[in-house]
Amino acid sequence: MRNPGFVKRAFKLKFGLKICILTIAGMSAATFFIYLMTARSLGDSYGSAIYAIYDLKIRIFPLLFASFYSIFILALITGAIALISLFFTHKIAGPIFRIERNLEVISGGNLTVNTKFRGNDQLEALADDINSMARSLNHRVRSSRDALAEIERCEERLYALIKDSSPDDGEIARALSELKTGMEGLKKAASGVKVI
Repeated sequence: MRNPGFVKRAFKLKFGLKICILTIAGMSAATFFIYLMTARSLGDSYGSAIYAIYDLKIRIFPLLFASFYSIFILALITGAIALISLFFTHKIAGPIFRIERNLEVISGGNLTVNTKFRGNDQLEALADDINSMARSLNHRVRSSRDALAEIERCEERLYALIKDSSPDDGEIARALSELKTGMEGLKKAASGVKVI
């Protein structure tokens, strides 16, 4: 089974897409704002056009510098948010993914799985409960298996006694008693299990 990591690929793609959309929306808003600031007529004469261009230069350079500075700050904040998000996905989504994977293994019939986390993970109590459940199921299945093996031995013994031309009544009574003991063991193993 290939280990896809702690954070599923779909989450990574959605998170990256949201960051890109927010960045593009911010850039579009800044571009639209700059366009509104600079969208005006240059005037009728050469002198008024030069004055309009000079006035635009005086207004646009501080605005562009402020925009680049804002974009740099936005990039730093986005990077910090991404790092914090990755940290918390490893602390919360990682254990949830591990629990999900171990529950799939348990539902597949492997009751020897043990759920372990790194120190200070958020869901350690849930992992302890899952381990306790797996041990309890393992004990019940082992008890049921032992009882079934006893029943099979008794069945073979009874079959051999019946095939015998002159079966001993005491032997048959002992085999039936052992069969009853095996059935009681099976009932005991299944007694605490509730099914639909």
